[in-house]
Parts: sequence; C-alpha cells; structure tokens
Amino acid sequence: MAKDLYIARLKTVPLFAGLARKDLDLLVRQADHLRYPARHTVVREGSPGEEFWLVVEGQLSVHRGDVEVASIGPGDWFGELAVIDPAPRDATVVATTPVELMVIGRRRFWSVLESSPTLMRKVIVSLAVRLRALDSTNTGPNTVDVTGPRIPAQT
Repeated sequence: MAKDLYIARLKTVPLFAGLARKDLDLLVRQADHLRYPARHTVVREGSPGEEFWLVVEGQLSVHRGDVEVASIGPGDWFGELAVIDPAPRDATVVATTPVELMVIGRRRFWSVLESSPTLMRKVIVSLAVRLRALDSTNTGPNTVDVTGPRIPAQT
C-alpha cells in the first residue's frame, strides 16, 4: 500500500520521528504526490523554500553552485525545515532518473499543526532534540556553552 510506504518513510525523518501513526497519516493526507522526468529541476538554490520533499522512487542530485554535494534516493528527504521557517534554498535538486516525490507545503503543514496542539508539541520537541544534537556537535571556536560552567572533576 502506498500510504503505508509514505508513513514508514516519514517516520525516518527526524522532524517527524516522534509522531504517532495517526499524526503521520494526517500529514500524508495533506501531501501531494508528484512525478517528474529525469533532468527536471525540483528546487533551485536561492529560491524561496516552501515545501518538504520526500523521495518515494528515483534518484536526484543535490548541487551547491556547480558542485554536486549529494545523491539522494528512496527514503531520503529535503526541505523539512522550509515548512516551518521560510528561507532561501541552499541547494539545487535535480532528478537524475524519473522520480516520484511526496511534497507537503507550508500552508497545509501549518493547518495540520494548528488543528492539533498535541501534534504541534511533538514537532516542537523534535526540533528541540535536533537543535540540541547539532549544538552538541558544534565545538568550533565560536561555540557558546549554554549549559553553564564546567567544573573539573576532583582528583
């Protein structure tokens, strides 16, 4: 069943990993399912980000400028933060084979969240978990320690 596949694939997206099946089903029902031929540009670097895309079938290449930075396929996704916060796309995504994609636009996504405070809370928690994970991996010279002073162990 296509719906079960879409739900299983959505469950692997960190933003949606904590959602119950009924919540994922609600998102799938709000999604559009699109097919594009090879060489079709799905999103263009610098254009406004409005949608979350999930790859159902096919392969796509991801480019920043003239450099291919990734190849993505079934189960992969892009644009998950664009449904929450509009920002210019940071890469161009082009189909390298015919593709089937599931897409959820920002307006529909927010409509679903606003109709379910529980779902909204789960998405916010998922964002916090993701932010915390990114923060813990950022150890560069400009890192700000938001956890407070570190006390050396007593020897």
